[in-house]
This record gives sequence, C-alpha cells and structure tokens, in this order.
Amino acid sequence: MKDIEFDKSVQERLYNRAFELKIAPSLQCLIDRMIFLITDSNSSINDIYKVLNQDPGLSAKILSIANSAYYNRGYPLYNLHQALVNIGLEEVKNIILCLILMDGIRGTLKFKDLFRFWRHSIFVATSAKILAEKTLDENPQVAYMGALLHDIGKIVFYSEIIDYEIRSKSLISDKKEIVMAEKELFGTDHQEIGYIIAKKWGLPEAITSIIKNHHNSEKGNELMLLKLIRISDIFFYCRETNGDPEKLVLIKEKENINGELKKNMELLNIITYAT
Repeated sequence: MKDIEFDKSVQERLYNRAFELKIAPSLQCLIDRMIFLITDSNSSINDIYKVLNQDPGLSAKILSIANSAYYNRGYPLYNLHQALVNIGLEEVKNIILCLILMDGIRGTLKFKDLFRFWRHSIFVATSAKILAEKTLDENPQVAYMGALLHDIGKIVFYSEIIDYEIRSKSLISDKKEIVMAEKELFGTDHQEIGYIIAKKWGLPEAITSIIKNHHNSEKGNELMLLKLIRISDIFFYCRETNGDPEKLVLIKEKENINGELKKNMELLNIITYAT
C-alpha cells in the first residue's frame, strides 16, 4: 500500500504551536521555581508557601481547594500556609502541578478534548505514583509528574488538527502505534511535539525523557520510570490482568485510582462529560 503523504504545512503549524504554547500566565521565574520544588524530595511546605505566596492567582485557587468538601475540616480557611498544611505536602505538589498546566491549556482545547486529555493524564499519573510507592523503584512525585505530562504534545494536535483522534485512530492497528500514525498523517508525533514544549518550559531532564520516549520501548534515560508509566498507560485502556506483577498492583488499587481521578477532575472544575 502506498504511504500517505503528509501535508508539510500542517507539520510546520504543529511545530510553531509547540514553540508558542505557554505553561501558564504566571511569572515564568515563579513557575520555574515551583516546578523545581515539586520534583525536589527535600522541599517543604514552607518552601512552597514562600513561592506560592508571590502568585495571587494560584494562592486563591489553593485556598478554594482547601475549603472544598475534600479537605475542609469544619471551619473556613483564609490563611494560605494553613491551607497547605491541611492539604498535605504531596497532595499540594500534585494539585499545584495540575493547576499550572491547566492554566496554560484552558481555552486552548474544546471541552470534550480537554476532558479526554485530563481524564487520561490524571488516571495514568495516579497509577504511576502508586506503582512507584509500591515498588520503591522511583520517586513517586517524579513518576506522577512524568505521567501527568507524558502526553502534553497531544494538546497541540487537539488544538490544530480537526478530528485528530478520529484521523489518527483510522491508521492504528495491532502493529502500528499512535506515533506511527501521527508521523504518516502529520509528519511528526506527539512525543516530538511534547519534547519541544518540555524543553521550552525548562522541565527536568527526567521528565523530558519520558515525554520524548514513552512509546519507545528501549529508549530514554529513565528506563524504570518509563516502564512504570507505560504500564499505567496501558492499564487505562485495558484493566484486565495479564500476569504482570505491576498490573496486579494496579488492579488491587483500581478503586483508589478512580477515586483520585474523580476528586482531581472535580477540583480542577472539569465536570463529567458523557463519552
């Protein structure tokens, strides 16, 4: 069968959009510092408070979340530091990461695409974090961040390509992955586009390697981390056992994963979309 010839103007548009995509409307220096603290296992509530306190928008959102049904302890909170303490360090890191990314992409995608992207990303991130905790092989926070951002390149495809998923899925088979279909149709794939975004945003090398290689079985500098994220990614689509010990762990934790997914979607104000 003759190879499909992709439109080079579409490829160029995807590249341009990747270079233009902003991480958030906040000051870049604050975002850079916050991302460092999120991935630093030695960072504390006080460290995060000092940076977060300089961003009124993110601070207000954290206060709102701390007063939500999930974290409220029976009295209203107006103090940012106490809000961070009530939520807890690891939860705060995950929530801030989600909020930073959400600020950057809200308004970029149609709601259906936004919902689809977040449902998948949060599910995989929660699963990868649980695997990292259970196996003790990787930093759970890095696993969560890498998994949450692994498909960041798809944001550009959703925003620039009409019926992106329908067109790409039409070429997918048992022997052809999504990245191969994307390259045939558009001249690039969401791994490459995501890598451009990750480098532009100055994300840690461990995260950029995941974004660039999560569909490449033997590439990347974080092989164990990539394995955990690939297993979590597959689990999103197929939740039946195949004998892998990591997948058995996720099956046992399925209720917790779904609970965390529901909570985070509500906290990010992404209502359930019937699909």
